[in-house]
Amino acid sequence: MDYEKYLEEIKGYIKKSTKKQRVWFVVGLLVVLGVVIVAINPAKKMLEMRNSQRRSDVVNILNSVYQYSIDHPDALPESITAQPTMICKSTALSCDGLVDISKITGDKKYLLSKVPVDPKEKNVNSSGYQISKLANGRISVSAPLAENNAVINLSK
Repeated sequence: MDYEKYLEEIKGYIKKSTKKQRVWFVVGLLVVLGVVIVAINPAKKMLEMRNSQRRSDVVNILNSVYQYSIDHPDALPESITAQPTMICKSTALSCDGLVDISKITGDKKYLLSKVPVDPKEKNVNSSGYQISKLANGRISVSAPLAENNAVINLSK
C-alpha cells in the first residue's frame, strides 16, 4: 500500500464519520495525551536531574578540598569553620561572609576549574553549596537548596 492511497483511505474514513465520532476521537486523544504526560512527569524528571547535579557537585567540591588538604596540610582557607557557610562563586563580586576556595579551583591539579553553582541559586556571590570543618577534622559539603526534601551532604 503506497502512502497516497493510505491518505485517501483516511480522508474517506473522516468524511464518513459523524461529528460526534470526531469529537469523541479528539477527547480520547486528549485523555491519552494527559495520561502520557502524567506518566512522564517532566517536572519530577527535572527535579531529579537538578538533585543529581547537586550530588555530583558536592562530591567534586569535597574531593578537591580534601585532596588540597592532603597536599597542603594546615593550608585550608581559614574561612572554613565549624559553622556551615556558603561557598563563594568563582565569578563573585564579593566573598564577604562566604568561604573562598579560589586557591583550590585555581590549581589545575584539582578536579575543579571553577566552583559549581547550584541550579536554583540566585545570589550573585554564593554558589549555593555549604562547607564546614567538623570537630573531628573532617570536611563536610552540603547542598541546602536540594529539592523534594532531599538531604545532600557528604563528609570526608
